[in-house]
Amino acid sequence: MYLRNILNLLVTFLVFWCGSQYFNPYISISDTKTLIFATVLMFVISFIYGLLLTISMLSIVIGIGCLTTPLLVAASLVLTPIKLWLLDKYLPGFEIHGFWTYVILTILLSIFTVKVTSKKHL
Repeated sequence: MYLRNILNLLVTFLVFWCGSQYFNPYISISDTKTLIFATVLMFVISFIYGLLLTISMLSIVIGIGCLTTPLLVAASLVLTPIKLWLLDKYLPGFEIHGFWTYVILTILLSIFTVKVTSKKHL
């Protein structure tokens, strides 16, 4: 599990770095500090979302989760673009230009994110 998180952190870092180096008109990151901070913020937001989803699913027993879980699942469909938008809006030195840049970054981050697969034993 920890290795998966480290790999996701490195993948996010590489996607942001490659984007800022090779596609500078579309994504600009002012310095290495901003690059590292943006990567860590993406990870923290994902971690908080996972924690909220877990708490929501556990709260189904008392009835609250029936309301919050569907909302969080729906939010997961647009979570990466929302994270990118938050970074663009609130992190100085991190700029994304254009709708299609959001789409391409979302696709790249989704493709290269490491998922956990469970093996079922008979």
